[in-house]
Amino acid sequence: MGEHTEVKSENARSVILSYKDTVYYVNQVNVKLQDGADKIKATFHGRRCADNQPRDLEVEISHSAYDVLLEYAKLDKLDLVLVLQIECSEAKWCLMDENWLKKQVYSVNTPSYIV
Repeated sequence: MGEHTEVKSENARSVILSYKDTVYYVNQVNVKLQDGADKIKATFHGRRCADNQPRDLEVEISHSAYDVLLEYAKLDKLDLVLVLQIECSEAKWCLMDENWLKKQVYSVNTPSYIV
């Protein structure tokens, strides 16, 4: 198989990444695969939420995190947001409805955070 790069699907347009205590809106992920490697090198292209500055984050991810990204890109539901947290080489994730998420964040009666 050798080395090659896979670029995001058009369906993978809504990824929120938490990495090193910072949150990013990601619009593209490039992944470099190598035969026999334990970790996969991924570059997350997006913007830091705090100041909207563009960032390219080079992160080593596990094969299971790669599988989550791949399956998310295959989904035919453009209103689903992938929330991905990568800390200490472990990844946690969930899928959220974009409309529900916007209502929670912009609601006056509820705190503007997500648990």
